[in-house]
Amino acid sequence: MTIVLASVLVLPATALGQATGTPTAAAALTLSTAKAAANTQLTVNGTGFGVSEVVDVTFNGTSVGKPTSSAEGAFALTFMVPSVAPGDYGIAAKGATSARSASTTFSVAQGPAELKFSVAQAPPGTEITAMATGFTPGEAVAITFNGAAVGNGVADTQGMFNLTFTVPAAIAAGTYGGTAVGDTSHSEANATFTVTASTATPVPTAVPATVPAPTATPVPATPPVAQTAPAMAHDERYFSQTQYRIDNDEAWSFFQRNGGVSTFGYPVSRTVTFLGCPVQFFQRQIIQVCPGAGAALMNMLDPEIFPYTRVNGSVFPGPDDALKANTPPVSDAAYSEKISAFVQANVPDNANGQPVNFFQTFNTLGGLSIWGAPISSPQPDPSNPSFIYQRFQRGIMHYIAGTGTESVLLADYLKAILMNQNVPGDLLAQARESKYLGQYCPGNTMWLCRPEALGGTDLTFAFVTG
Repeated sequence: MTIVLASVLVLPATALGQATGTPTAAAALTLSTAKAAANTQLTVNGTGFGVSEVVDVTFNGTSVGKPTSSAEGAFALTFMVPSVAPGDYGIAAKGATSARSASTTFSVAQGPAELKFSVAQAPPGTEITAMATGFTPGEAVAITFNGAAVGNGVADTQGMFNLTFTVPAAIAAGTYGGTAVGDTSHSEANATFTVTASTATPVPTAVPATVPAPTATPVPATPPVAQTAPAMAHDERYFSQTQYRIDNDEAWSFFQRNGGVSTFGYPVSRTVTFLGCPVQFFQRQIIQVCPGAGAALMNMLDPEIFPYTRVNGSVFPGPDDALKANTPPVSDAAYSEKISAFVQANVPDNANGQPVNFFQTFNTLGGLSIWGAPISSPQPDPSNPSFIYQRFQRGIMHYIAGTGTESVLLADYLKAILMNQNVPGDLLAQARESKYLGQYCPGNTMWLCRPEALGGTDLTFAFVTG
């Protein structure tokens, strides 16, 4: 028997068409921690990417950095967790040349509530500001100083609330405690403040006779805006949570019969003229009382007012033109029956395998008069399946897995744009060319910074509490 031996020729990888140094393992991401509060540092580590390529890392669809991978296809990126609501968010990475991608989930935890004072110490009679953070957006927050209530308000869309008050004039020197308590989260934050002894008014040093004393230029006093604003009655129409009152009788009646705070949130402005009609801002909606038309909601989601889809890390669905085209016209003789069937067919209680209760919420909180017709189907946030949204003509429903369904605080965001205060970065980027951005200018004509750009509007005392 003849045995034939075959020799095996081993070729280098390059001869086989394989690139040297290219990672063969699948791309993957690991996190320094799986759960943390917003505004804390997070490190994402990537492996299995291309050699020395730029990798785009995103948080909830927004880029947070573009590191360059090593010769082994690895990278590490440290960034601050964006200021977003608690929940699960997607982190993804994609190589610019290899197109390799990987993703993982990160949980934003409710950060601890904190209370700070604008100064650490001051004598009696000094005006100071208590700054509360880490509360649930939209919840009432009460502030006490030395055990006595000094005021309350509502946490904004980032869970913050500031309150300015005066240190009691009769209080003795010493260290005292302040407390902030959330009404629904029951979160509590404490801080200490030192009251110093009152000091005598210093006597100016005499200027030598040989040196002519300069003539003092008087400094104009800041106008006492809050004192000159019309007084508000503190009755059943007044909401201590935000320190505003619903003055207009028609607006008050509309507010009461359509669910009150559950539907609209608390009032966050006085009654002012906005785009030609008397209006009042609430957290979620704007009630307008145009002459001869009665109280109704402003269509805030009109493209001319609030066309935005990316807000505070969330991605809302845009209008669906096909759905809008199929909406029964009001002129239809059978409009009442047809619109009811249309809503029932397009507003579900279950979507994406979740009990969103959109139809139930629609019927419970005002129906067509509050929401209008649906103009999108229910859609999950692209980077956070725990969030599902549905867009209507006058509002956006927001389902949060494990929490329930609520209405997005749209009017709060528009107020933030007008004042150019606490506007989330993604919203600010979209609103930079808006005629509403930074328009609120106390003391100017009609309290507008650019009145020529905002006809039919007078914001005098709009956001002065009482």
